[in-house]
Amino acid sequence: CPHGWVGYRGVCYYLSRDHGSWEQGQDRCSRLGASLAMLKDEEMVSEGLWGFDYWLGLRRRGQRLQWGDGSNFSSSVPVLGNSECVFLGDGKFWSERCSNPQPYLCSRGQHHL
Repeated sequence: CPHGWVGYRGVCYYLSRDHGSWEQGQDRCSRLGASLAMLKDEEMVSEGLWGFDYWLGLRRRGQRLQWGDGSNFSSSVPVLGNSECVFLGDGKFWSERCSNPQPYLCSRGQHHL
């Protein structure tokens, strides 16, 4: 993985130090050749590898929660709250207004290198 990124199971993760809305996070991740992280590995969520609250590539589309790649959210980890955009905090998924500034978590495959 590039310097400053963390590798885990074939994926590189970037934990931002700056804060932004969900859209800004997505934009900044794409500038890094990545996208907001899609944490489909429940182990990784519950391990609480992350010290802060990070935007994820998950948002509500009508009644359904969808990852940035269009796949439906099918985790046994519940999403708390009924807001549109989802972040990871304390080993749980929480939803929040998309405009709320927080750090963001980007991910991309290691095979890009």
